[in-house]
Amino acid sequence: MENYYQRNMDQFEGCDNGKLSYNQILDYWFNEDSGEPTEPVTLEEAKNFCKIDVDDDDTLITALITAARRMCEDYTNIGFINREVTAVINNGNGGSYLPYGPIGEILSITDNDGAELEADIQGVQWKQVVSPRLERMTVVYSGGYEVLPNDLKTALLNVIMWLYDNRSQGTTEMGPIAPMILNPVKRIW
Repeated sequence: MENYYQRNMDQFEGCDNGKLSYNQILDYWFNEDSGEPTEPVTLEEAKNFCKIDVDDDDTLITALITAARRMCEDYTNIGFINREVTAVINNGNGGSYLPYGPIGEILSITDNDGAELEADIQGVQWKQVVSPRLERMTVVYSGGYEVLPNDLKTALLNVIMWLYDNRSQGTTEMGPIAPMILNPVKRIW
């Protein structure tokens, strides 16, 4: 039986040592110390896009802006807002991409025991940890856009409109338009 890797998140078939066998994002979280982040679209922009003239649903639309941004970020693995990210990665084979870029400054890289590591980082916006090759390390960095590009903003507005228009159905979908816009820029870690 031939063993091979299909993509970055696959595990090596036949690996029976109980260890992760290929690069993976093991965990991540956003370090948002100062409360709610500033969203990439305003309430006014969302209402104009959705053609909403009344103020009755402002609280709902504000919540949908955040929900839609999170959906788009999860779908694309791109940070729609800039913030500090902590990612725990398996870089056993080297070359792990960091999630929720574009990646700004790398603040720290530590091993499983918390010791600081020197790392070889490559890439400009979508950075990879080339080395060290460890099965578990923690990388803290700034990630996401300061100003969201127009195509991503258009997709976000489409998701907000879809969620608003379909709120009585309890949909978990993004609608038909946003994935068409987001698929070409979608990142796979």
